[in-house]
Amino acid sequence: MEKYFYHTLKILKSLSVRPVRTFNWIREDLKKDLDSKNYKSPYKLVWCAGLPKSGSTLVEKIFDHLPYVRLNSSFNRIYFDKNLDHDHGISELIFSNIPKEKYTFLKTHTHYEDKYEKIALSHNSRIIISLRDIRDMLISRYYHILSFKNHWLHQDLKNLNFTEGFILSFTARENKSSPSVLKYYYDWINDWIKIGKQKNYLVLWYEQYNLDPIKYIKDILQYVDFSNYSADKIYNKIIFENNKKTSLTKSLARYGRDKTTFRKGEVGEWQKLFNEEITESFNKNLPGELKNILFQYDQL
Repeated sequence: MEKYFYHTLKILKSLSVRPVRTFNWIREDLKKDLDSKNYKSPYKLVWCAGLPKSGSTLVEKIFDHLPYVRLNSSFNRIYFDKNLDHDHGISELIFSNIPKEKYTFLKTHTHYEDKYEKIALSHNSRIIISLRDIRDMLISRYYHILSFKNHWLHQDLKNLNFTEGFILSFTARENKSSPSVLKYYYDWINDWIKIGKQKNYLVLWYEQYNLDPIKYIKDILQYVDFSNYSADKIYNKIIFENNKKTSLTKSLARYGRDKTTFRKGEVGEWQKLFNEEITESFNKNLPGELKNILFQYDQL
């Protein structure tokens, strides 16, 4: 009963904050569910395990233009993520509430663990992995922390200069038993790359989108058996939406589906911002070879 209580509270809060938008979200998702019987794709559930700041919000936006309903922000789905073993983990309870006959999309920032993979596969989920150059990702994450006052590192970083703050942002540990931020995300990428190759999951790189956004979208459409959709039309819609510029701080302050962590980061931005001190600290704290977790341009 607890999950229904929280779900009801979520709807009531949204109605009080954004009543018109809330009704529009419900109507849009209801239409998708009603139309779901008209599509032939057998892949009703898609889970995107996205590295933070890797374009996972971009993937989410692409699925918004498909018949999929967002699990964690739709009022037409019950999303109960309490009592997780990790802040970004998933649970059997989350997946057990998903209707099997309707199209549903879930994005999380979950690191690889066998138990997480087994939960998703036991519910016939298609798995997508979203990745990015860890150096660019860490830069984007640093600016996110500065904009998000509730982040556990915000107070420590806000009064430091860029070099000091950025180094602390990837060498810090959330608690004594935690790995450093750099090690956590190195392992995050490395583990998912390995399992993605073994299981033929769809591995998406932000660098790939930057080079050829249409192919990036087509790869997604093919993977979920919606190749009849136009990648060009979806791309143009996303470009139009992204042109409505809003600062990250304002985006984080929004409510419901309007809230987003999207930040248009440059590919190779690290080359402009990594000075000698940062480079030395990054290389010193890197737990493995950098080449193991980078996008391979020669494989295109």
